[in-house]
Amino acid sequence: EQLGSLGALVCDMEAETITASDPGILENLKLCPALTGAQQDALNAVVLSGGTAYGDPLSWDLQTLQNLGPLLLALNQTTLSLVAKAVREAFGRSIAAAYS
Repeated sequence: EQLGSLGALVCDMEAETITASDPGILENLKLCPALTGAQQDALNAVVLSGGTAYGDPLSWDLQTLQNLGPLLLALNQTTLSLVAKAVREAFGRSIAAAYS
């Protein structure tokens, strides 16, 4: 409930606050035009906890990657490597198709 009222103010949060917050904070982080390196690390920690609406990266499918939206750009190689190769490839094809 409080996250909804915070909106894009989460863009100024320290990494420690992000990791200590409810996993729903990810939806607010989508509003941020850019995240610092520390915020990106915190985002990855939250995602890797598996307690988000997106679940464990091992279970992600094409729809999950699409739902992550701009957060996908902040995911590190460790997190992305957990996503099945076929899913990553399908996502790449969907991006290419959208821009062709």
